[in-house]
Amino acid sequence: MRSIPHRAKFTAMPSDPTSILYDHYKDTCSIISEAVKRRDRAMLFVIIAAGFFAFQTIFPSAADHAVTDYLSFKFGLTLQVDLSVIGNIVWLLVLLFTLRYFQTAVFVERQYAYLHQLEDKLNSAIGQEILTREGKSYLADYPWFSDWMWTLYTIIFPALLLFVTCMKISGEWVRVAGNGFSFGLLVNSVLFVLLLISVALYVVVLHFKKAKQPTSR
Repeated sequence: MRSIPHRAKFTAMPSDPTSILYDHYKDTCSIISEAVKRRDRAMLFVIIAAGFFAFQTIFPSAADHAVTDYLSFKFGLTLQVDLSVIGNIVWLLVLLFTLRYFQTAVFVERQYAYLHQLEDKLNSAIGQEILTREGKSYLADYPWFSDWMWTLYTIIFPALLLFVTCMKISGEWVRVAGNGFSFGLLVNSVLFVLLLISVALYVVVLHFKKAKQPTSR
């Protein structure tokens, strides 16, 4: 256990409960802001990977040549590259980015619900509704935008992700039909099933949460 320096100074916690609540409210706003940035970055990575999946499904030969040329140019690889291994890596990245995105999106939704509770407690302590920016004011002024973003994050994006990955795994099964067992295809199929379960749980969790408390972002 590390010792505490003798010259360390401690700041006394404010005795006013309202001040404590407000400081916690500000900290929560900062946490949410950083989480939203992480969520958007993760979503961008998923879109890029899914876009590559779509390109590979529509133009498989062109995608394979593009990957080979890129690896040759970037890393100087002159040997024949096993594209099935690269495909496994891309599937794994899609799953990891998707899980990261889902995890952060659920965290953001839960923090907003908690932030609304803090606003209610602060307004009760103050005696009037002053802090309503993240709660009542947001939902009253921009309900259509909130509903659209909710639909985009919880319905449209997961549906597009499932559509692209379903087309990708179907195309892989068709390409290896009649060629016998493929370990790479088995790995991709397992990753697809994990992705399918993750999408289903994500949609259920968020829609169940919205049914209980419709204060989403």
